[in-house]
Amino acid sequence: MIEFDHIAIGASNLTDGVDWVENQLQVKIPFGGKHGKMGTHNHVLSSGNNTYLEVLAKDPLAPPSNTPKWFGLDDPKVELSLYKAPRIIGWVCRSKNINRTLAVLEDLGIETDFGKPIEMSRGNLKWKFSLRKDGLIPLWGSAPIFIEWPDSKHVSNHMTDEGLRFKRLHIATPHENALQNLLWTLDFNDDRFSIDKARDTCITATYQLKDGREVSINQRKTRN
Repeated sequence: MIEFDHIAIGASNLTDGVDWVENQLQVKIPFGGKHGKMGTHNHVLSSGNNTYLEVLAKDPLAPPSNTPKWFGLDDPKVELSLYKAPRIIGWVCRSKNINRTLAVLEDLGIETDFGKPIEMSRGNLKWKFSLRKDGLIPLWGSAPIFIEWPDSKHVSNHMTDEGLRFKRLHIATPHENALQNLLWTLDFNDDRFSIDKARDTCITATYQLKDGREVSINQRKTRN
């Protein structure tokens, strides 16, 4: 029902985020665009096999808005952590029917809010994205966010490809059982993913560089 789509890297400003990721992964990440509804902007790069890497930050030129920003970018704890250093702020899975996916989660009985689908756009690109009223990510940041793209060629096929390849994602979380149950219910079956129990949430994404080396980006640990 769902498939891995992309990793989102957050930063206090877009320049710092792009510099950090380019230094870590030895690639150039082109500018993507602006998200008017969210007041953010990004850079994006294909990571192979219908996946991509996104670097995201608040757009200082965006007009004020009462809409909570996605990935918890308005949350004081998230903001503070991003001022210290860029980090992984979320992982995103695509669904062919995001309304059905979120309805299934409502019936699952996990005592958390996974949000509602909202219409999003960046330039001529349009999609649906799950967003809670507070903008935060469920299960203390360990759960995936859901996205529904138009029924056409995946968006990553139109992005720059520098030879970067997504290899693995490891999620350490206090909510191991809830996350495992969620992914099993949504028929998520991907051997590149692993989960274990930990006191704090920590997400680690591993990429293969163009020269064959593997590099891991670690999320700064957050208390739950």
